[in-house]
Amino acid sequence: MFRSNFFDFLFALVFFLLTTEPVMADSAVGAVLGDPSGLSVRFGLDSRHSIEGALAASSGYYDGTHLHVTYLTEHARSFGGRQGPVDLYYGLGVRLIDYKNNNNDNVVALGPRAPLGLIYNISNPDFEFFGEMALTLDLISKIRTDLDLGIGVRVRF
Repeated sequence: MFRSNFFDFLFALVFFLLTTEPVMADSAVGAVLGDPSGLSVRFGLDSRHSIEGALAASSGYYDGTHLHVTYLTEHARSFGGRQGPVDLYYGLGVRLIDYKNNNNDNVVALGPRAPLGLIYNISNPDFEFFGEMALTLDLISKIRTDLDLGIGVRVRF
């Protein structure tokens, strides 16, 4: 029962993010590799803020389906380079993981998520490369901290 509602929610979220038109901001879709690995979407709200999410597979302690949604503050700090700036971003959101425990029962872990990352944009073609680490405090199922690390690429539109 839970899995059906979970995937209905995921479908509605991805559909909303891909069909809503932002105002004066760019959006992007791509992939993230690490823990988790999967689909990554960023929906621009304005020139400094966006909503970012991922539907991915998690490994390690949580070996299951990973979903997170995060409100990001972008361009918090820029570091100059020969090819252009690398921008620092941070945010606050929520992460949900559906996994099987040692008894092979479905368990859901849910809690706040705080990412810190770097992003590098290129203009031709419109790609963004990013790396991030995110600290999560699971409050549902078990109180536990987790650190997610990932690198990825998204196509901006």
